[in-house]
Parts: sequence; structure tokens; C-alpha cells
Amino acid sequence: MACDVNNPLYGDAGATKVYGPQKGADEKKILLLEEGFRHFAAVVKRDLGRDCAQAGGAGAAGGLGYAFMAFLNGELESGRDIILNELGIEEKMPGADYVITGEGRLDIQTAMGKGPVGVARLGKKYGAKVIGLAGCVTEDVKRCNEEGMDACFSILQGIVTMEEAMEKERAAYNLRTTVEQLFGLL
Repeated sequence: MACDVNNPLYGDAGATKVYGPQKGADEKKILLLEEGFRHFAAVVKRDLGRDCAQAGGAGAAGGLGYAFMAFLNGELESGRDIILNELGIEEKMPGADYVITGEGRLDIQTAMGKGPVGVARLGKKYGAKVIGLAGCVTEDVKRCNEEGMDACFSILQGIVTMEEAMEKERAAYNLRTTVEQLFGLL
């Protein structure tokens, strides 16, 4: 199974604590979900002998990675690596001075194995400066820096709602304007 993150099912880096707040869960709900995941994993371990709750990717998609491993004896592979290999990204890196990567939101989840980190690592492998661009850059973006992005920037040109930021024409304009300004500096 292709998987884009390496979170375990539960724990400090697990599905509930990392993704719960993003999905609207408050602290009480997060604790309840965490307790449920721990109990569920204990029952699966007891009854099926499958102990994969702490495996990388078990927490992906709200625990779907865990389900594939525990119930289907599935193996998780990096979806990021599969896509980067299929696109031949590494073959395009030698000689690049700058590599630009990004996604809708650059945050701690990005640093946990998503595509932009894969692109950043390849860029660093070939000595390029790596720039991350996103609609939103959170305060924990330093984790992306630790994973190979030299600098990260939001492309938003003003205060807008999320719906407005995601309008295709507006997003294209914001991205184009940010890249023009960035390369004007470089």
C-alpha cells in the first residue's frame, strides 16, 4: 500500500495527536480517540497476534495504514517515493541551483514524510537550495527546514478565507506573483 506519512497509530506522533486538531478534535476528543486506538490495538494484538500499531504509517488516513497491516497483512511503501520515481524527479535534479516544492500547507505533517520533503531531500542531495511554497506556513515549519527546505514562504497576497485562497485563479495568481518576486530577489 502506498502511504504518504510515517506516523504510528497512537502516541505523541500518532494519528490522533497529529491529525486530530487539524480535523477539529478538541483535547477531550483527542484523549478519547487515543484511548480507543490503544484499546483497539490491544484487542487486535491479543486476538490476532498482530502488533503493528507503532509501525511507520500505521496512523496514516486515520488508522487505515494500521488496518491494512493488521487485517490484510499489507506492507506500506512510501507513496512519496513511488510518485517521485514514476515522475523521474531525481533525473531532473543534477545541475539545479534552486528547487521549488510545496503543498497547500507546510507544517509538521509535511516533515513526516510527505512529497515536498522527498523533493527537498533530492534537491539537497544535488546541492541545490530548496524553497518551499504553500498557501499556509505554520509556526512548526522549522521541521521542514530540518528536512531539507532552506526557506518556506506563504504565497498569499492578502487576508482571505480558505475558500478564497483555494480558488484556482486566485491560487495561480498568488503562486505566479510569489515566484516572480522570489526570483527577482535571486
